[in-house]
Amino acid sequence: MNKIVFPKDFLWGAATSAFQVEGAYNEDGKGLSLADIRSMNINPDEEPTKALANKGDKIADSTVASDHYHHWEEDLALMKECGLKSYRFSIAWTRIFPNGDDEEPNQKGVQFYENIIDRLNEYGIEPIITLYHFDFPAGLQKKYGGFSNRQAIVDFVRYASFLFKHFKGKVRYWLVNNEQNAMIRRDGYLGITETNPLKREQLRHRCNHYMYVACAKAITACHEIDPEAKIAPVMAYAPHFPLTSKPEDVLAARNANDLFFHYMIDVHCRGEYPGYYIKWLKDNDWCPEITEEDSAALKKGKPDFFAFNYYRSNAAEYCPEDVDPELVEKLRVDARSRILPGLCRCLQNPLISEDERNKWRSDPIGFHIAFRNVYELCHLPLMICENGYGAPDTLEKEGLIHDSYRIEYLKNHILQMNEAIQEGIPVIGYHAWTFLDVISTSEGFRKRYGFVYVNRDDNGGDLKRYKKDSFYWYQKVIKTHGKSLMD
Repeated sequence: MNKIVFPKDFLWGAATSAFQVEGAYNEDGKGLSLADIRSMNINPDEEPTKALANKGDKIADSTVASDHYHHWEEDLALMKECGLKSYRFSIAWTRIFPNGDDEEPNQKGVQFYENIIDRLNEYGIEPIITLYHFDFPAGLQKKYGGFSNRQAIVDFVRYASFLFKHFKGKVRYWLVNNEQNAMIRRDGYLGITETNPLKREQLRHRCNHYMYVACAKAITACHEIDPEAKIAPVMAYAPHFPLTSKPEDVLAARNANDLFFHYMIDVHCRGEYPGYYIKWLKDNDWCPEITEEDSAALKKGKPDFFAFNYYRSNAAEYCPEDVDPELVEKLRVDARSRILPGLCRCLQNPLISEDERNKWRSDPIGFHIAFRNVYELCHLPLMICENGYGAPDTLEKEGLIHDSYRIEYLKNHILQMNEAIQEGIPVIGYHAWTFLDVISTSEGFRKRYGFVYVNRDDNGGDLKRYKKDSFYWYQKVIKTHGKSLMD
């Protein structure tokens, strides 16, 4: 590594998501989402306030989260101080349409995001907005079963189109949804309660297909409403490497990459499912109905760039056909323990040491490989929407947070991204996860990612913001356009 070369207009940014940062889950007309229900761990049929009061011990959830809803001005001022060139965040569908399909938008919700977008533009920070980050409206889930019903396509495109029209000229970059390929592995985000394994998988893949059609139609709507705007999907990506050089393991790694990740690029960028994916669905009786209208919509709704999130890599080995069925069912949904009989078994890479602080096996070189893999398949400009290090942080008495481990992780990954850029791969932006501490999807505030410490835990706190060492480090990286990475 002997030089730093980032594009002149490179978007140095950071990210959050609505349900993990905003709080104010029921204020100013906001409706309940599936992400809220999953975070709060409540019965969706019970009145939320009563359910929360009765559920007892809990981790921090989306009721308050980081209270960005009431601290947005302070938080955006910190972004300006840090020097961010872009801020990737999501709009909560249920702040705009509380039930998902209301006749009129909720004006207080619209105004909240208008205030944020206007302030970001005033500060010279590019707003990069995700339309759907896990938070499908609970009202639509109850009404017709959510994304397992084609009506969800209509309602999502209507919601997206409203935003494209309302913020035309103010938002240049849109992201359709976040990590669809991971979302279909998390039943809570899809409202799936089916216990029969075959029926559950059929539902997952039906939801997956309808989301693809909804994304494609939203992309088409964006191009028609605001031709100057750019729009893309966001894929979760963890490249899998062969556990050994045995051909069976090499093919297993290819199967893992293709069936969990690469097929998504084909659907979005070529507008069709690859043959290996269709065969896999048909072999397992999981194939959804794909109409001619669906195929036409997928072909038409092509993205302008491609975005992905990366945290770490994994490994894969061959899995025999006669593996224990109970083991398959138990581990199917675990991102690092997926088992597909006759195809692959996913596992952690034993050649990468485990980090004692967060139990991860961090792999910066895997980030470099990810750029090559994704670009080879899509040949579009790339954007990183999430890359970060989650761990407990300690607030010292002096208000200091020393997170050298986060700095080391981010530095090593950004340097590998720089290598990809030098190879000619067009990367337009990088967004660290996250700008300020947000609730983890499963661990509350026990695991933190931010450059800014939010003073609260599972029992509450004063929500005061403190800048971590990594805040000042990233500030310098941005100011020097990456040159300080060589220090």
